[in-house]
Amino acid sequence: MTQRVVVVGAESTGTTTLTTALAEIYRQRGDVFSATQWVREFGRDMSFIKLERLRASESNATMDDLIWTDEDFVDIAREQNRLEDEAAAISGPLLFCDTDSWATVIWQERYMGRRTPEVEALAQHAPRALYILTTDEGVAFEADEVRDGEHLREGMTERFRECLAAQSVPFIELDGRDFDRRVQLAVAAIDERLGL
Repeated sequence: MTQRVVVVGAESTGTTTLTTALAEIYRQRGDVFSATQWVREFGRDMSFIKLERLRASESNATMDDLIWTDEDFVDIAREQNRLEDEAAAISGPLLFCDTDSWATVIWQERYMGRRTPEVEALAQHAPRALYILTTDEGVAFEADEVRDGEHLREGMTERFRECLAAQSVPFIELDGRDFDRRVQLAVAAIDERLGL
């Protein structure tokens, strides 16, 4: 059974960079690890899709102009689960996920001010072996078309921390002051947790 390691964090805290680096490190171990996969964050894809659709009628639209619905978060969680399952079917013993449907619940809180039972149910999709929380400390904010939360990073990091502490899957927290050290600590935690 493929063990799922999920990297979560506020906007622009290095989740994608860390996720892809970890997948490559384990892939380079060879043997059963040579098929190690990683899963992208579908919520980010959805943000670009919604922005592109809005710009078809309002060419100067920004993220601030988007209207999110609870159904959007159901769609995001459902697609994130599908992408994970697809990757798990071809991955080696580890699958690295740049967020998951559990984190979608927290993003729904951020954008909608509430959680819904549908998204919470989707968040129970598959067991996780380890969560890695990337904090905003030591990571410069990199703006792009869909990131709008620089001023919210500290609060979102704290919310992730609270929610991770309240659930049963083990987690580690990594700041970004030294990327190589961040990677080393993540690998050590994964190897220890999964007995590799």
